[in-house]
Amino acid sequence: MKKNSIGVLGGGQLCQMLAEYLIKNGSEVYFIDPSANPPAKFTKAVHINKNYDDLSALDELINNCDLVTYEFENIPLECLDYLEGKINIFPSKQILSISQNRLNEKNNFIKCEIKTPDFISFNKKNNLEKELEKAGIELPVILKTNTLGYDGKGQYHINKKEKIAETINLLDKNIDYIVEKKIQFQKEFSVIIGRTSKGEIYHFDPIENIHKNGILDISISPPRIQNNTKKEAISLAKKFVERNNLIGIIAIEMFLDLNDQILFNEIAPRPHNSGHLTIESHTISQFEMLGRILSNKKMEQPKLKKTSIMKNILGEFFITKDHKKIIEKISSNQDHFVKMYNKDEAKIGRKMGHITIFTEDIENSIVKINELID
Repeated sequence: MKKNSIGVLGGGQLCQMLAEYLIKNGSEVYFIDPSANPPAKFTKAVHINKNYDDLSALDELINNCDLVTYEFENIPLECLDYLEGKINIFPSKQILSISQNRLNEKNNFIKCEIKTPDFISFNKKNNLEKELEKAGIELPVILKTNTLGYDGKGQYHINKKEKIAETINLLDKNIDYIVEKKIQFQKEFSVIIGRTSKGEIYHFDPIENIHKNGILDISISPPRIQNNTKKEAISLAKKFVERNNLIGIIAIEMFLDLNDQILFNEIAPRPHNSGHLTIESHTISQFEMLGRILSNKKMEQPKLKKTSIMKNILGEFFITKDHKKIIEKISSNQDHFVKMYNKDEAKIGRKMGHITIFTEDIENSIVKINELID
């Protein structure tokens, strides 16, 4: 890299942790974020405090950086249209566009010959009951906005016929939706995988995930799944990144259904919440993997050092608990690692930080940390 500088669209906790790695290892980081005090501001990265579609902000990245990446999916594609041809963008605009649209995402899985829960596209003008019947999809289902959804937002669970009309009344006729068969699954896990500009692939083993109210609550490494399932999940992830010519990293969320079948749920072409535990638990973190790929530095397969769990800390912990005392207690244990994101306001459901715990007793550690945080 000529300038040894990387630009990032977004200044949240993912940019914060990526910047911490890059700056420690000699790179400069510039990031655009319209908010006054985003988490990445608490690093030595340069904060461009402008809107994402501000052309002067994008020009600053073009003039000062070797390449651009992003830390969340809901970046206006027009920004990437402006950047494209002037500076390299990794992962590509094409991959970002897949992740921004659930229908595109599902159709891409099918194109790659990868299974995903049965689904239909839907608009409020249509009759949902008839559309489901035509597609052979039985209740329960999950109705989701086709774009702009994350952490359970824009989702409606329909478990019985009586709920259909009630849910339809809540919808916007100008928005397109996707309706998915609700999967009964044994486990939910993610594969974080990277691919270099030379086509070399590096990956973490699957990380088991437990959600609460649509938000990731606990991640576990190694996952409590069979070895053959691990191998198949990694093989499918490799197929997806090769077919889509990924450069960068991507997290692929998957289900293991009751028939031991792996189904792709969704993708995130960036570091992933489930991968935060890799900072302490692996020889290489997800942020180091992305940083090395972007910087064209030599990579190696990450290896697990210690069995770990990660617990997200949400805003309600700061609102309802004696948080200073609890964090102090947790931090006193050398096998516990607390990371706060320096967000200025605690809100219900807002991710404020996380805790990674080394453990030889996963179940007991989950019970104990839940008692302290929830």
